[in-house]
Amino acid sequence: MSALTEASRRSSRTPVSDVGAYGGEPSIVSDTLGQLYDTTPSGGTITYTSVDHGATWKQVTTADPNSGDDCLATDQRNAVYLCNLAGSQGVAPLQADVWKSVNHGTTWSHGAGFIPQCATSCSPFGVDRDWVAASILPPATKSSQAEVVLMYHDFFGPSQIWVNISHDGGATFGPPQEVLAEPAVTRGAVTGTLVAQGFTFCNTVPAGVGIAPPGTPHAGRIIVAWIAADLAQNATGCNVTMLQSFHTLWVSYSDDNGKTWTPQQAFDAGFGHDASTPFVAFTLDKLGNPYFAFAINLNSNPATCSAESTAGTVQSDTSCEYDMYVVWSSNGGTTWDGGGGLIPGSAARPYRVNPPGETGTHFFPAIAAGDPGKVDVAYLRTPEIVPTDAFGKANPGGCAGPGPANGNPTTYPPACHWNLYAGQSLNLNLSPATATWTTTQITTTPMHIGDICNLGIACVAPSSNRNLLDFIMETLDPRGCAHIAYADDNTINKLRVANQASGCLPSASD
Repeated sequence: MSALTEASRRSSRTPVSDVGAYGGEPSIVSDTLGQLYDTTPSGGTITYTSVDHGATWKQVTTADPNSGDDCLATDQRNAVYLCNLAGSQGVAPLQADVWKSVNHGTTWSHGAGFIPQCATSCSPFGVDRDWVAASILPPATKSSQAEVVLMYHDFFGPSQIWVNISHDGGATFGPPQEVLAEPAVTRGAVTGTLVAQGFTFCNTVPAGVGIAPPGTPHAGRIIVAWIAADLAQNATGCNVTMLQSFHTLWVSYSDDNGKTWTPQQAFDAGFGHDASTPFVAFTLDKLGNPYFAFAINLNSNPATCSAESTAGTVQSDTSCEYDMYVVWSSNGGTTWDGGGGLIPGSAARPYRVNPPGETGTHFFPAIAAGDPGKVDVAYLRTPEIVPTDAFGKANPGGCAGPGPANGNPTTYPPACHWNLYAGQSLNLNLSPATATWTTTQITTTPMHIGDICNLGIACVAPSSNRNLLDFIMETLDPRGCAHIAYADDNTINKLRVANQASGCLPSASD
């Protein structure tokens, strides 16, 4: 059976369920039993759980009444970890906390920082966009012995990537460690660190953190991921403005519990091509191999597309659109898509998810991976091509519609109608030119109408819409079925989850 036929046979049927009250940028995770958890930062760490594959949901105890950026993880004993920004635990501003539940969200315990009353992160620079991962690594057997990694970038400093690590199941955490400060002591790694620092200094967006599971080739490897711009763009205001084109994707990994780190570029799309829509998605497969999913205007000429955006002719130029892509590493993050990029080990070419005929703008990537090379990707899509500037960034308010009422030129496209899509590939072991994908439109009534701003806190209402906040998220349950958490602020006005009912990712034992 051909790869295309097999992929078509597995195309998914995906019912959607309501989770709870409306909340943006939801995080979702499954434990090893298939119990799902979904959280949103709207109104505190509001968290829900489902024991019937996402069909019905109930709210669990709220760990913290205050919340900013959040995330979820589980360990092999099914403990749940929740990260939270700007919570109520520390006296210092803009810190991150980790909460843990061993009873499915009935009660939560707080991960103490290395200084009392300093929150879990305890960073002198303040922190932003936190992520968490947890794993029980032999000889440990209990959740209380799990390694837990909190990852973020600093907010008031140079926007570097940091981790705090716990070796007692998230009860206590060590001090902040900068992942580009002290790499593995080899000449190549030191050179790689200098290159990574040149791109990373002053402009990063954290993508996620993972720990390679026990029994895999890189068991225990901690992998952190982020996107960056370049040194030349720092003059535009560094990370605070988000005006840069974030065109480089990076990981740094540690095989000794965070003592030393080795950075590696995954992909560079080139100046004027922007992957900050506003985030990329990051995950590990069953063997601990890392993946990025990202939306980017990879085929555009920034100057041409900017001029066409001003003139109102960009809708007829599909080279200016943002499409959905994936890069991955089959060897734990050392080499990406077979290499070939300008920096050794980086990918020369990504995998395109959406077909050429699916034109428009593709934002908000989400990804989940099973066996190596088998992935599900979710995203939002509108048939309009969003106007861009000379840096390749989507113009604020570019999808809000034309006219003086929202401050936009009359040449702008109509207000964008966004729907949720899912893509799947079973053969990323093939090259980007030959691997195949199937894509499915999940929602038929738009779940969002208007702009999706990619400038973070620099988004300005009313036309520069940030109602959805910054991302959607996807997870796999033990059956290999995908669950996509997203917010609908159009007709449903609820937190929702799309649950794959067929065509789930097969495993090697199938």
